[in-house]
Amino acid sequence: MSLIIASLIAGFIGMNLGAALGGEVFAFLFGFLGVLSPALLVLQQINRRLENLEKKER
Repeated sequence: MSLIIASLIAGFIGMNLGAALGGEVFAFLFGFLGVLSPALLVLQQINRRLENLEKKER
């Protein structure tokens, strides 16, 4: 649930930042990037944990 809320907030911030730069394309791109950012960070954390577990098994 917190990941969804973080994605929405980051997307909103990205859209506002993109719109401030003066274009629909920037608003779309930064909004899209903002929505995906929290999920990518969580996937990165999972990947690091799996790598650490693999190192411990060796």
